Amino acid sequence: MEGQRHPQSVSSKAPQPRCDNFQRVGLITNILNAIRRIGSPTQRAALARQDTYLDSKGVIGRRRDMSRSASGATESFVATIEPLPESIRPFNEAETQAIEENSTLLPELFRAFLGRSLEVWGPDDLDAVFVSWMTATDRRGYEDQTVVQILGAAFGQYCARTLDMTWVVITDQDGSAAALRGARKDYRAFPFHGIWKRVRDREHGFFKPIYISLEEAAAKDWAATNTP
Repeated sequence: MEGQRHPQSVSSKAPQPRCDNFQRVGLITNILNAIRRIGSPTQRAALARQDTYLDSKGVIGRRRDMSRSASGATESFVATIEPLPESIRPFNEAETQAIEENSTLLPELFRAFLGRSLEVWGPDDLDAVFVSWMTATDRRGYEDQTVVQILGAAFGQYCARTLDMTWVVITDQDGSAAALRGARKDYRAFPFHGIWKRVRDREHGFFKPIYISLEEAAAKDWAATNTP
């Protein structure tokens, strides 16, 4: 569900000392290590997930960043890795139908855990229904898999509609995953995988930050998407 994007250049009014690449890498490493020790639970969990993902990858660089868009601002941790062999194909008819059907179940989820059905909704509402479900003493038969499928499909359809993204299947050395990819720019999100990680780590409040990161990516000058 976390988008891939270019690192953002951040300006400062104060003059910045010059340093070589070794010093810069050392500074970033120290910052990340400090966050691992004394950061918030959300920061520590995000870094732990990224550490696991990068374990077998050729890491070029890592940085702490701020994403900013019309929807707000959010902190993110960016890693650049060596290119990996991959294949990308568009969703087939059956996969598209499953997404459409699962996303129509969102109003029932809203009624079950928010007490109302929403005609117009956004990432904030997905965050609200997710935390309500996660902390409920009675989950009313909504198991983890069910909620991941409903919210992953709904959030993905929302991003496809508002950010000009399309559903694809991406296969690399780690396996195959349903993903969203910019229709005209090559930025990505993995909604189902992203939600599963938060279910496992019992985190919430992530739909809005992920959307902000994707919204920022959609506004950047990315390389054109090659049609699968």
